[in-house]
Amino acid sequence: MGDAFDSSVGPALLARIARGDAEAETSLVQQFGPRIRAMVVARTRNHDLARDLAQDALIAVLRATRAGQVRDPERLSAFVHGVARNVVSNYLRGNRRRAEDQLVDDVPAVASFEDDFGDRERQALLHQALAALSDSDRRILEWTLVEGLKPGDIAGRLGLAADVVRTRKSRALKRVLAAMAGLLRPAGL
Repeated sequence: MGDAFDSSVGPALLARIARGDAEAETSLVQQFGPRIRAMVVARTRNHDLARDLAQDALIAVLRATRAGQVRDPERLSAFVHGVARNVVSNYLRGNRRRAEDQLVDDVPAVASFEDDFGDRERQALLHQALAALSDSDRRILEWTLVEGLKPGDIAGRLGLAADVVRTRKSRALKRVLAAMAGLLRPAGL
């Protein structure tokens, strides 16, 4: 952010803003707004969010400049960049917390599913669905889901191409899920 802004202009611009000069505030917003938005887009990959966060950052900068809180007026560009970076980081940190809270809220739904259907019943249904697969498809699923092997590793064990293993794994999963869904439906539907 610092290259395109003449640092000698910073002290005069800040002094004008501190005196309540609306044109100076407009000049600051015009100078830094597009650069802040570009930085936010690069960090969030979201243009609409970038517009909102850039506006939040500019408001914080204007409040700080009005209150005379910029310690080094020659480094105004660095100050603006730091404020913008903090606004984005705070948003991302808060967004991550909200996502974690939502995950925690989803746990009771899983627990109620386990209460409704016993583990033994689900295991029996799963074994029944797996039994309908060929031995090699069953091995592919086991090596993928239980042992965490990649398609290339499984392909080497079975003498197949990795693309073939991916396709067979996908089809086997779909068959198991379809069988489980059919077996879990109430009778008569």
